[in-house]
Amino acid sequence: MNLSGSDSLRIKLKLKGAWSFILAVMILVLSTCAPDELGDSYYTFTGETVGDYISNRPESFSEFSQLLNLSGVMGLLNAYGEYTCFLPDNEAMTNFYHSKGKNSLNDFSPDTLKKIAYDHIIKGFMVTSDEFVDGFLPNLTMSGRFLRISFDPGQGQLEYRVNTTSKIGVKDIELHNGVVHTINKTLSPTENTLIEAIAANEKFSLFFEALIVTGLDQKLTPVKDESYSPGSLYEEYEGTFYPIGSIIHVPKERKYGFTALMESNATYAREGIHNLDDLKAYAKQVYDQIYPRDAAITDLKDRKNSLNRFVAYHLINKKLSGILFIEKYDNTGRYYESRGETHSIKTQDMFEYIETMCPNTLMEVRTLRTTNEYNVFNMIESGSAIRFTDDFDNDAVNGVYHEIDNILAYTPAVDRMISSKRLRMDAASFFPELTNNNIRVGHATPQYPSEMWLLPRGYVERIKTSETTEFWYYNADDRFCDYQGDEVWLRGLYDFEIITPPIPAGTYEVRFGYQPTIFRGAAQLYWDGQPTGIPLDLRLYANNPKIGWVYPGMDPNDPYGYENDKMMRNRGYMKAPASFRAINPTWYSGEPARMDQAALRRILGIYTFSEPGTHTFSVKAVRSGEFMFDYLEFVPIEVLEYEDIY
Repeated sequence: MNLSGSDSLRIKLKLKGAWSFILAVMILVLSTCAPDELGDSYYTFTGETVGDYISNRPESFSEFSQLLNLSGVMGLLNAYGEYTCFLPDNEAMTNFYHSKGKNSLNDFSPDTLKKIAYDHIIKGFMVTSDEFVDGFLPNLTMSGRFLRISFDPGQGQLEYRVNTTSKIGVKDIELHNGVVHTINKTLSPTENTLIEAIAANEKFSLFFEALIVTGLDQKLTPVKDESYSPGSLYEEYEGTFYPIGSIIHVPKERKYGFTALMESNATYAREGIHNLDDLKAYAKQVYDQIYPRDAAITDLKDRKNSLNRFVAYHLINKKLSGILFIEKYDNTGRYYESRGETHSIKTQDMFEYIETMCPNTLMEVRTLRTTNEYNVFNMIESGSAIRFTDDFDNDAVNGVYHEIDNILAYTPAVDRMISSKRLRMDAASFFPELTNNNIRVGHATPQYPSEMWLLPRGYVERIKTSETTEFWYYNADDRFCDYQGDEVWLRGLYDFEIITPPIPAGTYEVRFGYQPTIFRGAAQLYWDGQPTGIPLDLRLYANNPKIGWVYPGMDPNDPYGYENDKMMRNRGYMKAPASFRAINPTWYSGEPARMDQAALRRILGIYTFSEPGTHTFSVKAVRSGEFMFDYLEFVPIEVLEYEDIY
């Protein structure tokens, strides 16, 4: 990004007056009035806002209209912006009152009324049916909950359902400031915590028993950090704009989130596991191979006990719906002028590495292009892997659980697989807070090319920053030549330390991926407290003589650029991978990042890790400017000789 880090660029433009008028005119000009019949559903384009549409049809929606008025939410749906409303009809509303032992809206408290309204509205997104997937939508409702979409063949015609029981009647009613889908039952998300949700499902009773006896259920109880306050940063920055058009946000709250991947009782029985003793024996057989020195630990609550490790490997401290394991990051870049294109180049598989709650272990989730699959877990050389069953995306207040089709364990084969390949980790994947607070999933439109989040000091546990360091995160922007389209971005006289996810024992070449611009400045990089060579000048583009990048194919004696790769390596640099690109070539070429002089990897060094564990990546500014952090790579030295360009 060609941005200046100086304070003069902190332009704060509120979305008011003139801008609202311009937006209104644009919407009116672009609207048409031709309905398109689609079975029992249709598209309609009118001059009405979402609020107008509901108010103007009292015969169908007077109850929900009254709810919006009583809760004060109607004004929001009449304002400019983008909204998606799943709109229950009058019968659905009255049935809801009766199910709660109430007679009318007047019997509910004001806070409850607002929550009911918020359960039906997604703010900032126009989610039409062409974006529906089987599972959770990636965008939260205003009450902070996911909505699950499912497909039902119905009577020979595809029907859409929300949260399993609410049937969509008329879909894709496009309005002045949003889209409406009518439903025949109100949405009432569970108020159960993840532990309560698992306890209520008998098909997972054996896993639940193991969860309780190991004490790991206590790790899954937090919902929200009640001590967090954004303070004055929220008033100063929220809703303002950065000069490139990015809207700035400051998180209002700090939620926790968890994911459980679980085998059913039937899956255990298929493998001869019928009770807790059987499960203990299975866990001991697997984990004593990986951790032989801990084989004698019998205390089930000890984190080094084999059953404790077995259960913990099924748990993640991020709330990951099915689409948020990897699919969403593989498909960033859908909403800008090149709609339908993505940052990732789909000829190559993408991998995401997720830290589990089993100490110092990773789980691999990958795409499988040959079968067009997502969420393929821990695929080993034989081709066996773990996948979801049809019972996935089960929501809870502070988490989600998914049924898996086979037994998940950190076996010797999984350990060999993960420790013998290149591990490329997007910077955002390091920080659970970005996922749990709906920050990592962004909203890019022609109006807002990206969202820019200012994260208060201490908000993210794995990063320590000095008082002179601002920590920012950019959602995916079509104009960025970034892995997965997003980036961590710091500025000021920065001095910070990041704790990495755990890396298996071994000897690795460690690399840092970044984009140089003339505004970046220079920094000394450190690995585990030791400097990694001379300071890195982030202002130098790859074709600078000190780096020596040559566009692949320009030299007839080096048609693929491999000899140039060797020369760059001797200087401590590498071209970026060929597996991603910028979609919109405003600042970058739009070719694969390998072909772009404004995308680089710096080789930090070769390091031997005697034990699996986390590490520290530290940065100190030696010249003021910006610092961007795209990804880290860990490459076993035995892989270097045959590593691909992707």
